[in-house]
Amino acid sequence: MEHPLIQKQWKKGINSLDIVYPNKKFGGAYNLGILIIYNLVNNIPNWICNRVFLDEGKISSSLIGFTFQYEPDYYNLPKMLSKAGIALEKEKRRQVVFAGGPCVNANPSALSRYMDFLVMGDAEEIVPKILNAYTRDKPKFLEAISKIPGVFVPGLNNPSCSYVKNLDDTPYPLYQPLPVDLPKEYVFGNAFLLEVERGCPFFCKFCPMPLRGGVRIRSLEKIKKIIDDGIALNKRKKVILYTASFTHPERKEILKYLLSKNIEFSVPSIKVELADSEFLELIKKGGQRTLTIAPECNEELRFKIGKHVKDEQYFKFIEKANELSFDTIKMYFMIGIPGMDEKSLKEMAGFIAKAKKMCKVGLYISVNPFVPKPGTALSSHKFDEKIVKKQAKFLQNLLGKANIRFKVQGTRQAKEEWVLAHTTELVLK
Repeated sequence: MEHPLIQKQWKKGINSLDIVYPNKKFGGAYNLGILIIYNLVNNIPNWICNRVFLDEGKISSSLIGFTFQYEPDYYNLPKMLSKAGIALEKEKRRQVVFAGGPCVNANPSALSRYMDFLVMGDAEEIVPKILNAYTRDKPKFLEAISKIPGVFVPGLNNPSCSYVKNLDDTPYPLYQPLPVDLPKEYVFGNAFLLEVERGCPFFCKFCPMPLRGGVRIRSLEKIKKIIDDGIALNKRKKVILYTASFTHPERKEILKYLLSKNIEFSVPSIKVELADSEFLELIKKGGQRTLTIAPECNEELRFKIGKHVKDEQYFKFIEKANELSFDTIKMYFMIGIPGMDEKSLKEMAGFIAKAKKMCKVGLYISVNPFVPKPGTALSSHKFDEKIVKKQAKFLQNLLGKANIRFKVQGTRQAKEEWVLAHTTELVLK
């Protein structure tokens, strides 16, 4: 049983859309893209939208949309279609199957042999136009939507993107269903997702986020109304700030408003250059005990990949966290970055060792292989599994001497992600 659900009755002439998250529900339930489409479609009088996950729900509509957040989820496409008795090959099925999400925006050609069309950009801008053009005459429908900006119909037009210009003009997904008895796998807990901005103003060379329509913010007035309406409807006492970098010009006022309503909140990732003592104190008052930051690598290489933050800024951040008695600081790093060598790794290890020594709170270190993404400034860099493994071992030896442990994501999985991200035509079975 879930709450809150949008209840709609079947009637003659109504159409249905299945929005599919091709992985487990405990992650997909918090996916804002799924929630946007669920709310958007169900608010159109002659449409019903159902959510389907890898482990829950059933594909049963004639119009089926997949959202791909991670490239390895591609492999779940044939599994889910087969389970529903739907052909993977688009020429063999009567249903219309489409896809959207970050992976599609970055590389629409990967799935083009299986998808009838792909949505590139913001759902609020594109999906209503698609539904308005819908007809069960598949060729006629695809021809019609091929003229909509942001809709890529392989064989009929070329890829293009369409983005919302003003977030205040778009409806917010207030209905955010979660199980009434929430299993422990749901890591964000019984929380309401609050998107205060979209996009990122920083142009790190490894990140695809700046490619997605630029920075757009919601007004403080609109955000306050969303908080009031969303908390009342969902009956929740916690908010997750859904943002890439939380650079909103009135970010402190947003947190103060949440505090005034006695609402707990969590800011998933923090830019140290924007985090003064007042900002961190507000976060602490909101009930957050862990701070997450991403130094990525040593200072010299950090600047080369477009992240212009000095080591000293991170150390000052640690001092502020110590003063406010946070429980833990999580730091994320990468290996396999173009130009990374033993000197870079030694400096990175020295940075981590100093951070460990300074920390009066717990320090969690995560090291991930760098996966070049299409469209970014570093997209042409080739993933080399041998180099990544060598660098991981070198770093482990350095930090092991300082009795510092850290977790490394599997290099095989990272290589698979890189291959999938850059494939021009995926072959699935």
